Amino acid sequence: MHMRRAFTTSDAPEFPPRPYLPPAAAGAAGALVAAALGLEFGWRSYIASDSGVPGQTTFAMLAVSCAVGILCIFVRRFWGERMRRWAKWLGIGIVLGAASATLGTMWRTSAHERMENIVASACVFEIEGDPSISSYGVQYTARVMSAEGAALGRVRLDADSAYEDGTRLRLVGRVGSLPDSAWGRSRYMAGEVARVSAVRIVDSEPSAIGPIEALRARMLDVIQPDASQARALVAGIVCGRTTELDQASASEAFARTGTSHLVAVSGSHLALVTSLAQVFLAFVGARLRTRYLLLVLLMSSYVILTGGSASAVRSLIMVGLTLVASWGERRGHGISALALTTMALVARDAGVVFDVGFQLSAVSVLFIQLFYRYLSYLLLRLGMPRPIAEPLSLTLCAQWGTLPITIPIFGTCSIVAPLVNLVLGPVMSALLVVGLVSVPLAAIVGPLADVLLAPADALASISVFGAQAFAGFPYASIAMAASPATALPYLAACVVYAAWLDASRWQVAVVCAAIPGALAMHLVRWTLFAPASVTVLDVGQADAILVREGSAAILVDAGVDSEVADALARNSVFQLDAVVITHWDLDHYGGLEDVLASVSVSRVVVAEGALDAMPEELAGLDMPEVVELSEGDALSVGGFACTMVWPEGPVEGSDNEDSVALAVSYDSGGCALDMLLAGDTEIAQEERYAARVGDIDVLKLGHHGSAASVDAALMAQMRPELAIASAGEGNSYGHPTKECIDAVEASGARFLCTIDVGDVTVRPDQGGFSVSTER
Repeated sequence: MHMRRAFTTSDAPEFPPRPYLPPAAAGAAGALVAAALGLEFGWRSYIASDSGVPGQTTFAMLAVSCAVGILCIFVRRFWGERMRRWAKWLGIGIVLGAASATLGTMWRTSAHERMENIVASACVFEIEGDPSISSYGVQYTARVMSAEGAALGRVRLDADSAYEDGTRLRLVGRVGSLPDSAWGRSRYMAGEVARVSAVRIVDSEPSAIGPIEALRARMLDVIQPDASQARALVAGIVCGRTTELDQASASEAFARTGTSHLVAVSGSHLALVTSLAQVFLAFVGARLRTRYLLLVLLMSSYVILTGGSASAVRSLIMVGLTLVASWGERRGHGISALALTTMALVARDAGVVFDVGFQLSAVSVLFIQLFYRYLSYLLLRLGMPRPIAEPLSLTLCAQWGTLPITIPIFGTCSIVAPLVNLVLGPVMSALLVVGLVSVPLAAIVGPLADVLLAPADALASISVFGAQAFAGFPYASIAMAASPATALPYLAACVVYAAWLDASRWQVAVVCAAIPGALAMHLVRWTLFAPASVTVLDVGQADAILVREGSAAILVDAGVDSEVADALARNSVFQLDAVVITHWDLDHYGGLEDVLASVSVSRVVVAEGALDAMPEELAGLDMPEVVELSEGDALSVGGFACTMVWPEGPVEGSDNEDSVALAVSYDSGGCALDMLLAGDTEIAQEERYAARVGDIDVLKLGHHGSAASVDAALMAQMRPELAIASAGEGNSYGHPTKECIDAVEASGARFLCTIDVGDVTVRPDQGGFSVSTER
């Protein structure tokens, strides 16, 4: 007899049935795709036209989408009953998404046209939501109104001071269109149509707020989120305000440990609020329908209290649908509720499709609905205790679904997330419950506030300490770059759902060992056995060159922005022995903060005398040891010797002629390579050190291939076979210049530029060297 599922204990798990995917899921998918395409066309039209006119393409897209949707709704007679239902919902979703996107694009267009003709000093700017504070200043979403009170549109407002939600500002400032960048696109999708930079605030006036907003303001006054990291966490969890937490080191710890979702207001928060309210209402003997109405009212108030984020609204609608189903004595279905909620949110605002909080929340809920019971069953079969298996399966489902979203956005994958969520999840849930009771009481009873907040303070301190402790583990979070492989979790989800296998204990054990095993092999491969190579990274109009072999690696220059962290991730770099900053030009040190945040760095190296001129923004970072390098000094990187050949003496490091130039040589196992990294030095400096460099194989051109980076005489003297330029597409300097390219090609050397081929990797080889490019 086949007894695979027979167990000797009464707590034996049952193999769960495959979750039902309702036809409404097709409607949600159609709405999301149509809305995304519609707004994307709107953004491209915004960029292409000075007036922001959506153009014929957007309306053509609407017509095509609606035609496809109507076809799906009505041309159904050749399909089976199940397919007819799916086609009907798909058509409804497409029409809904396309209509919402078109209306949204038209609204953005008209608002942008109005904003083009305004004078900032003649308008009133009303702050919406909490401020976003960074080293570059304070940013807000602001609603713009004319002097007569007519709404003109929503903008991104830059200012020097922080103002609270609802504050009305009169200011002198500059109004401009959103830039053609990922940031500008994200603001457009969020409903903002212009950028306003405040030069001077003339007047600020708090606007009239409702009782819920007033309670929130009073609660924040009592919490004092800027007093400590623990108080900032209390404000984030209880009131949904993360302004202060985002500036604290604890925020990075939560990100590295994959626990940021425990702070963001989501379905778990609403579930706890609902549970507390249900216990209280049952205790006072409230009637069932009265209980449901009060629960909806309470949840709506809580969502408003915490800022009304897209994920919170999504959770509110889902819980509301569940209550309606219970009221009507019908069985609730989580995936159906999620699908209907998604369609409702898209109909309200197509831009929700691009809201990262909504994406993470919706996908994690979907994967929990699909795979939670299945993963719980497999973990129980493996012999894991139920109190551990069930919460762990929740975390694994959420991480499984959100990895393809978080990796492209944040460039990292938290390895310790399942463990940390298991440990800190109950603590932060307790913090929410305690905070929801103690913070409002403290807001009412001012003199006893510190006493009432003491339990919340303690739980928050434990949470911060735990997150920081786990974040300090080696490889707690590893840098990963977006690639086609990023979609593999979704492919795996499709396979698992289609197969729905009742795996045996040993099969579960093999899979559980294979995933971390493959990750461990990847880490070992690139942290201990990386092949000898020099890679000129594609980081735009900037410099960043990676030299590594085995467990040793250095980075020569750190780019200009976060692109350098992405480049390190796609090259599987997890630690650096040193970052050499050739000189203090922004395009050589601007990404150092991102490098320090993404990988472990042992020290920073600069030219002799340059340390005293370090830019202020770097001096304020938590820097590793900074050492100075003199002419003739060498850095060993595996079999590489990187010898400083310029400058010849102490320098300030502020000018191109102060730039460090490194002669990189390799000779091991019959493989050899001689390469010059010229930094931003040009002909005048190169003529003075070229003789010391001698005959080389590869030249990393100085100053991004400027007209003065090299000439025929220098090419003849150094005789490189390959010359590489690092430059950004469409840069205003015209790098690399025609003069540089002509000098290289006239010498018979091959010319490559990161603009054309991406990362360029040179490897020592038998009898020469090999070259590979990213594309």
